[in-house]
Amino acid sequence: MRQTKLSPNQIVTLNDFPLHDEHVLKIFFRVYQKKCGKIIPPVPVIHKDIVIPHLNERLEQIFIDFYKRNPEAVYFMLDGSHRTTAATLAKSKIKVIILKNEQDIKKSRKLAETGELFHFYLRNTIKDIIKLLITHFTKKPYFQTVEQKTAKIIKEKTTPQYMIDYYKK
Repeated sequence: MRQTKLSPNQIVTLNDFPLHDEHVLKIFFRVYQKKCGKIIPPVPVIHKDIVIPHLNERLEQIFIDFYKRNPEAVYFMLDGSHRTTAATLAKSKIKVIILKNEQDIKKSRKLAETGELFHFYLRNTIKDIIKLLITHFTKKPYFQTVEQKTAKIIKEKTTPQYMIDYYKK
């Protein structure tokens, strides 16, 4: 399990548009805007090489087409749409924790118990996490980066104007 910071074009986001809770987005945006993002728990991600072998043929082809246009997008986000969008709007890198195996999941569970991580995404095994991702993308069969999703949010003005203005300046 490794923590690092990624750019929004490196992360394949979940397809939850528009975001579910504008108030949560506002809170995270303010934290990132004030350069205090280090206090926010990292976003869990998993490398594409762990996920792709488990996709059905249709999803795999959709991903391959997406990846050809977005070769930097090598991590799948497991949770954190509000955090990643807020960080992107505030022009901050995205703090992530890269999960690779069951040992990482065990460590993550302990970190979630102390509030160092949010626990929404935690499952018992990597296979369980992959099943969750496959179910998600089967229902919404397209892929996009955090950067692309944020651009869509800006274009469709589904976030407060002051965030859009901050991002554009």
